Amino acid sequence: MDKITIFQKKYYLIFSLYFLFFGIIVAILTSLVNYNYSFTDIDKRVQGVADAEIEFKRDFLFNYISKVEMLVSSIAKNDLSRQFVESGSANARKNLNDLFYALAYANKDIMQLRYIDALGKETIRVDRDKRTPGLLIFPENKLQDKSKRYYFKEASLMMAHQYWHSNIDLNMEHGKIEKPLKPTFRVATQLVFENQFKGIIIANLMFDNMIKILMNSTSFHIYLVDQDGEIISQPNQRHTWSKYLENKKTLYDIFPDKGNNILHSNILAAEGLYSYSLGDLFRNNENMKIIFVPKSAMMKKYKIKNLMSALLIALTVILVAIPLSWIVSIIPSQLQSKLAESYEKIKKSSYFIDKYVMISRTDKFGVIKEISTCFTKKTGYTPDEVIGKKHNILKHPDTRPEIHANLWKTILSGQVWQGELKDLDRNGNDIWFYKIITPEFNKKGDIEGFTAVAQDITDKKIIEQMSITDSLTGLYNRHQLEVVLSREKSRFERYKNNFSIIIIDIDFFKKVNDTYGHLAGDKVLVQLAAIFRKNSRTTDCVSRWGGEEFLIIISESDLENGFNLADKLRRKVEDHIFPSIGRITISCGVAQYEAGETTSGLISRADTALYEAKKSGRNLVVKGKIC
Repeated sequence: MDKITIFQKKYYLIFSLYFLFFGIIVAILTSLVNYNYSFTDIDKRVQGVADAEIEFKRDFLFNYISKVEMLVSSIAKNDLSRQFVESGSANARKNLNDLFYALAYANKDIMQLRYIDALGKETIRVDRDKRTPGLLIFPENKLQDKSKRYYFKEASLMMAHQYWHSNIDLNMEHGKIEKPLKPTFRVATQLVFENQFKGIIIANLMFDNMIKILMNSTSFHIYLVDQDGEIISQPNQRHTWSKYLENKKTLYDIFPDKGNNILHSNILAAEGLYSYSLGDLFRNNENMKIIFVPKSAMMKKYKIKNLMSALLIALTVILVAIPLSWIVSIIPSQLQSKLAESYEKIKKSSYFIDKYVMISRTDKFGVIKEISTCFTKKTGYTPDEVIGKKHNILKHPDTRPEIHANLWKTILSGQVWQGELKDLDRNGNDIWFYKIITPEFNKKGDIEGFTAVAQDITDKKIIEQMSITDSLTGLYNRHQLEVVLSREKSRFERYKNNFSIIIIDIDFFKKVNDTYGHLAGDKVLVQLAAIFRKNSRTTDCVSRWGGEEFLIIISESDLENGFNLADKLRRKVEDHIFPSIGRITISCGVAQYEAGETTSGLISRADTALYEAKKSGRNLVVKGKIC
């Protein structure tokens, strides 16, 4: 018996040593693999930090520029500006000076705020005093002629309601660069009353604080360059503004091998360098780039972290292997301990999921059984208000029935449905979600319920809607119209699906504006948009073409169908009584797309038909000639 015990101890020792040896080998190999993998992953991690920083800087810059655009726009649309332009009285001038003063006082970055009239002469001007923190309203006898300055010429050529941006440059006084250097950025918009150009509103901004924000980083050295490779700012401030100061380094001096790639790429990730374009945020030709170069301290930190991680893994595996080789008998207890730890982690994860992820669970009939805390936060409903009810409590009336029909068809077939849905919260506010709805099955394989995970995308949808719609009428804008036209043309070329367009013009609309004012004219445009939208199909694209013209794209339609819709709209408008104005009429030109035709050719034929309708007495619909 003692001999058997000795053999048992011997084999126990042998297998324990094998296990220990195996553990050491695993520790060494794991550490080497982790160490090498971590080094290859450093660049991705550093780029992730750069991506996060540029996202913040872009958001901050966008909000900054938008705020200034709103400021100059508020002056251009203000009644005080109209009163001054119309009367020119001393009282009107004083009121407008007070408005300029108040707006400049509220924005500490404004260096100069001016109204330059249609002849290029400064008419109102407020400057931030260089000697004191106060503001200076220029008297009339000190206002200057700016008709020859580039900013007046360029801003005068814009379309109304557009914004002009200058390049970022250095402020000049009497033809010389002002010292200390003052980085300057200008934003302007036109002053237009009754379709007449009355001048521009322009704000000169002290841009040094914004440059400091763009340059600020604990992890990177940052460079700002223009499209010519001239340095606007860099960590070594002695070499900034290479375009304006002599003997300063350019992009090609600092990054000789990567200069061209930086300037010709919107986003560039090269070894030890990450470049992003900021050009889309400025309405100028500067196409500014921001370049991130990792600081040595950050790279060193990652390398040390990788080394320590590898050593820690090796040490951990060895320390675990040694006791495990001797205490195999207590593995079940260790497993139990691991299960307990895992359970605590699951509980912790469940807490964060409940708080930050919008989840709802229903039975197979769609009756809500469970919701997360995030669901109540996003929708405003308490659990007592929704549990036991169906999701149509959130249903928005604008959501087409076929969307929900497709949703149920998908999930009842056992497949996952995902897509965007427009809903209503408890207060009746619009809210958009991106939802993923997954069927849940019992042991027999039958559907017993559904789980919906949602992400709030309301802000994204608002921005998308603003980018494709006309701000006055809510119809599609010209940019979106061109997208739909291109899509319909592609469908025709692929499937031979006909489509037509209608160009609509309001008869004698100038008379409405002249008689009742532009505000009344705008109300007419809004009401017409509602008439066109109500009497068109949901598949038709109703858009504002410009001014008092509208354009409708009618999918799956030939010329005759287009003519019938146009005449229907003409009659609806003719029968409608517009408050304070009475009745108005419209003229329409209709054209059907022909094979091989360009979209501009199609529009031209419809426009020619519109001209024929106008020439033939108005309040008519004319078909475009077949090409």
